[in-house]
Amino acid sequence: MKNKFISIISPQYGTAGTDLNYYKIAHNLSSKGHKIKLLIIGDEWNDRHTSDDLDKVYLINRNLFSILKNRFFHWKITMILAIIFSTIPFLIYLFKNKSSSYLLGLFPIFPLIIFFLVRFKNTIVFSIQGLPRSNLFTMNLFFSKLIKNVKCVIPNESMKNYLDKKYKISKNIHYNVISNAVLDQSIITQSNEEIIDEWYEDKKLKKIIAVGRLTYQKNFDNLIKSFRNVIEIDSSARLIIIGDGEDFYLLNNLKKELELDDSVKFLGYKRNPYKYIKNSDLFVMNSRWEGPGHVLIEAMGVGCPVITTDCDSGPADTIQNGEYGLLVKPDDCNQLSQSMIYALKNKKEMILKLKKSKLFLNRFYTPEVADRYLHLFNT
Repeated sequence: MKNKFISIISPQYGTAGTDLNYYKIAHNLSSKGHKIKLLIIGDEWNDRHTSDDLDKVYLINRNLFSILKNRFFHWKITMILAIIFSTIPFLIYLFKNKSSSYLLGLFPIFPLIIFFLVRFKNTIVFSIQGLPRSNLFTMNLFFSKLIKNVKCVIPNESMKNYLDKKYKISKNIHYNVISNAVLDQSIITQSNEEIIDEWYEDKKLKKIIAVGRLTYQKNFDNLIKSFRNVIEIDSSARLIIIGDGEDFYLLNNLKKELELDDSVKFLGYKRNPYKYIKNSDLFVMNSRWEGPGHVLIEAMGVGCPVITTDCDSGPADTIQNGEYGLLVKPDDCNQLSQSMIYALKNKKEMILKLKKSKLFLNRFYTPEVADRYLHLFNT
């Protein structure tokens, strides 16, 4: 099979699972001899997780983007400004690399319009990630349908149901269902590293862990309030939260108000969260909305029992409607509290649920996902 030249553009800054999905696909295809270039709008491929020699092309000067990002604009405004400054560099790149195909990420409208205007003929794969909520997303679907060489990818069937319900044009689009690249051997290896932490050294404590950006979407406030009920029933329970974000001070104050200083701990950003997840008794993802839930899949992959909210577009699919873990309603403190108490009391049952997911999780392993994307570019 002839090696492909694929440019991957994912204009979202941060270290979200979406970015890691593209990075893992890029790394796998590059290791097989394909020519891969990461086109950067923002700092999504920053040094936190791209320390190797993958070829990166910055469409906007990093110092300029840093200025835009640190002017305290809303992140959407920051990205719009970044896209405007990236337009000419992208056009130059496009005409210099005419043989390249493209994999597009979260904000594809700007390259899609350019592809339409220049009548681009090579394969374009538009991978829909996260949970689209803006009405502007209709424009992405409109151009995806208008440009005949665009192939749309969604991570699960729930995403199609959501898109068809929210956007009328979606019903006329063919979607290729390909799971996200989440699991690989590096996660397993990192999960076996040693933890130096007094709570994890104390085997009598029951550790509940949550991982994610400290934002409204992730609903950590509801989790902390729910945990208050857990600690009243089981004084050995502890809640560990890994991640950083704009809601830290709000959440830290909530912890103090509820007098949970001795039982809730914020660890901040961790380059290796997997060792904490593996050595915890329970993982909770309590998002108000979510895609498939990368960190949920990672928790299952390293062997930690899980609870997740039954929100739009993914988590219910990931645990097969409760077959591999427990499902709770978003923002239902009482149900979440009771589910956490139940899971801690019935750990053997939770582990049996998790063991059933072994074959199901194969679809999230990077080599299989990368091969399915490559097939789209070859057909």
